[in-house]
Parts: sequence; C-alpha cells; structure tokens
Amino acid sequence: MTFAAQPIGEFLDDVASGRVTPSGGAVAAVGGAMGAALCEMVCIHTVGADESGVESGELSALADALADNRERLLALADEDAAAVDAIGAAFESGDDARIQEASKRSTEVPLETAEVCLGVVEHARTVTARGTPVAVPDATVGVLLAAAALQASVSTVRANLDMIDDESFVAAMKQRADEAEAAGEAAVDEAVTNAKR
Repeated sequence: MTFAAQPIGEFLDDVASGRVTPSGGAVAAVGGAMGAALCEMVCIHTVGADESGVESGELSALADALADNRERLLALADEDAAAVDAIGAAFESGDDARIQEASKRSTEVPLETAEVCLGVVEHARTVTARGTPVAVPDATVGVLLAAAALQASVSTVRANLDMIDDESFVAAMKQRADEAEAAGEAAVDEAVTNAKR
C-alpha cells in the first residue's frame, strides 16, 4: 500500500513504531504535500469567490500546479521509504558498490523532495498575495509546512552526503541543496509578508 492510500492515523502509528520506515524523509514529503494541499485549497476558494474572473485563470493554473506538487510529494514519500530500506539492505550485504549506489539514491530522493517543496513555497507567494483574504491564513500554514519540509529534506541530504565517496556527486548535491534552501527562505519571507497585508 502506498502512503497516499494509507489512513493518516495508521501512517503516524508506523512512524512512531520500531520500524525503520517511514522515517524523516517520508514524513517531510507528506508534510510538504499537506502544505501544497492547503495552498491548492486557497486557490480553489478564491476562484470560486472571484465573480469578476480576474484572478480565476492564474489561480486555477496554480491550483493545478500545486495538485501536481502534492501528488509528486506523496510519491516521493514512498520513494524515500524504498531508498531507506535499500540502504539498510546494502549495508547488510557489505558490498561497497551497492552501498555507494544506495547512498546516492538516499540523497537524490530528499533533494527532489526539497526542490518540489520549493515549488510549493514559490507558488505560495502568489497564493498569499491574491488569495481570498478569509482563506489566506490557510495558505500561510501551507507555506510554513512546505518550508519546514524543504528544510528537513535539505538537512537529510547533507547528512547522507557523508556516506558518499564520489566528490563530484557530493559537490553537485550540496550546490542544489544550498540553492533550494536559499530560494526557499526568500520565497517564504515574501509569502508570509503578503499574508500580513
């Protein structure tokens, strides 16, 4: 069963268990998906309330983009669990090449999670600026959830890079993580400022 199809209470029970997965990466991805869903909701409410149709086109497109982000993040939660399981199996095998391959994958998945969360946060700038005022506080919660998921994913990337011997891979991953983090911070600041207007 995918995490998307699992009842939330059951998912949280699994997180709070003695099992190895779902762990931090999957939880971050699900948190980011929740943030995307909240911002998507604000778009839908705004389009429904905008009788003039001025905001409808852009916010309808944003709602679609946020839905794509949400679905991708839920898929990444499953991919993260698979990557964590694979690295455990690789260490048990003692095969260095397999360990390196699994370590790279356990870095690639949270990095993609961070970058998709960045997309959510960037969309949220428009949502908080143009959303119907009564719903904008929900978008603020959404952007903060997505921002936390971005930060958590970047943290996971940096921790996992310590296991990787390929210096060019490590450098490229560090650069992408740094860029996602910096862009995310700027977008969150703008979105939160918009919401206070």
